Amino acid sequence: MPVNRDDVVMAYRYILGREPENETVVRAQMNSAADLAVLRRSFLGSEEVRRLGRPPLPPTLPLNAPPLLVETRTDAATLAAVVARTASYWERIGVEAPHWSVLTAAEFKPDQITENEAQFYATGQNDLDLLLGLLRRIGRHPTEFNCVTEFGCGVGRFTGPLADTFPLVKALDISRPHLDLARRWLDQTGRRNVELHQVTPADLHPGGGFSLWWCRMVLQHNPPPVMYEVLNRMLRLLEPGGVAVFQVPTHHVGYHFSIDEYLQDQQGQRMEMHVLPQRVVLDLLRQHGCHLLDLREDTPVVSSSADWLSNCFTVGKD
Repeated sequence: MPVNRDDVVMAYRYILGREPENETVVRAQMNSAADLAVLRRSFLGSEEVRRLGRPPLPPTLPLNAPPLLVETRTDAATLAAVVARTASYWERIGVEAPHWSVLTAAEFKPDQITENEAQFYATGQNDLDLLLGLLRRIGRHPTEFNCVTEFGCGVGRFTGPLADTFPLVKALDISRPHLDLARRWLDQTGRRNVELHQVTPADLHPGGGFSLWWCRMVLQHNPPPVMYEVLNRMLRLLEPGGVAVFQVPTHHVGYHFSIDEYLQDQQGQRMEMHVLPQRVVLDLLRQHGCHLLDLREDTPVVSSSADWLSNCFTVGKD
């Protein structure tokens, strides 16, 4: 398997216990390592590891971590108010720093994106490699899916590679500025098989008729009731025989969520991180006649701390 961005970032976090300095060093590691074995030897043989001594074991959330108090259900009007609050941040950041909001590296801030735009969009191939690898592991082939929905497409970083692989892509995002940039990029690169749809407080999941659904590093920025309802609607719309692949943080030590407290919070707009307990996700699957095909821990995409747990779910619908 070729080395992708996630492999390099996880190597920094697990072996060196820190974040990579910037996207330039990540790209350099990807280009110099022919495969995972070469990447591993490079890190384990580095001077930094020799200074550290024996590399520490990866941090892992204890199995007896206490349950979380998380409200996940509410009425339609309250849910719309929660979504509107989330949308206001993404609309603003979509104007101020759209590429950085997708990949929070200094290279992708507004003052540097012009010279780094090609590098930014090239990272979409890493996500495609991950998706195709997951499909291979469950015995499915891309040609089995006529339409893929990407929830949280941002500025089209991964939308382009999806359009190159599948006949039709339905790309959804809550931010109109992000969607406008995505359309500009897709038109510029000649991808014509993409429908763009805006998520709104009134319609959390516009567009049905898809057999493959993808969402990664997106749901975590939405409060639990929003995550719950997005997954609820997606699973209802997913075609029989279809597959959904999504990542969501399922535990964070000390996390709790109250809808009333959230709506009364006066801290202002910010990029939020939330949790949807794993039992809630599994219960949703049962409700919609879906079954778990693959479950992988991918906590490093969220944090290097043992206080977090994130999972990548691959599910199928009967």
